[in-house]
Amino acid sequence: MSVGTTQPIATVERAANAKTPASGASNLAAGMLWPLLSGAIGLALWEGLVRVFKVPVFILPAPSQVIVTIVEQWWYLLSQLAITTFAAGLGLVMAIVFGLAAGAAITASRLVDRMLTPWLVIAHAVPKVVIAPLFLVWFGFGLQSEMFFVVAFTFFPVIVNTVTGLKSADPEQILMVRAMGATPIQVLRKIQFPSALPSICAGIKLAVTLAPVGAVIGEFVASNKGLGHLLIRAVGDMDTPLAFAAVTVFSIFGVLLWRLAEWGERRVLPWHPSQREAFLRGAGT
Repeated sequence: MSVGTTQPIATVERAANAKTPASGASNLAAGMLWPLLSGAIGLALWEGLVRVFKVPVFILPAPSQVIVTIVEQWWYLLSQLAITTFAAGLGLVMAIVFGLAAGAAITASRLVDRMLTPWLVIAHAVPKVVIAPLFLVWFGFGLQSEMFFVVAFTFFPVIVNTVTGLKSADPEQILMVRAMGATPIQVLRKIQFPSALPSICAGIKLAVTLAPVGAVIGEFVASNKGLGHLLIRAVGDMDTPLAFAAVTVFSIFGVLLWRLAEWGERRVLPWHPSQREAFLRGAGT
């Protein structure tokens, strides 16, 4: 019976392996085709409406005009994007370090939880645009204000997801290793942190996409360079094509950041059920 059952299973596996590349390629093509088609239709409608109704350029430029602006000023746009990325990266690193440390402290101590959590909630509830001028007063004009503005934008998702993940560890495993003499640091490193990795990665993914937004808003108030400053200057000069070009470059950068965060999550959590479909799809292609 074992031979009879093994042969059909092997046949099914060979058939599945033979079909996987084709199905993976078709899924990838379909996943790219529909977004591209939707984008092309939207841009064509935008272009047509602007041309038909003769909308002034300073109100709404056509996509072709935006593309021309990007091509003509691509180096300037990328240089300003690099400045924004640098500020966003520094602030993001600070937010992740602070978020992980605060999340671990809140999880480890009920006293810290009761004392720190209300302040974190209040800090998150305050509208960030309102405190932007205060950051200018506190930290000065330039990179420092941008960095701390990014921290204000991104620390809360990291803390919340860290606390949620650390508290979701198996309590029986924690009790068992404590009974075996494990220290709180060992429990955190060996039990709680590994089980919290999916939740922590989710918080970091949110923070990664919020960090450039925080940097741009900080540049609105406290910088004379970067994409945020470029956008304000372009709007003030009624150079709407340049403003749309800056927004387009920023949007593309945001999508690439999200994809990079997803790639990093797959590298860190290849075993997690949320990554199983992506792993099989990648294996198929």
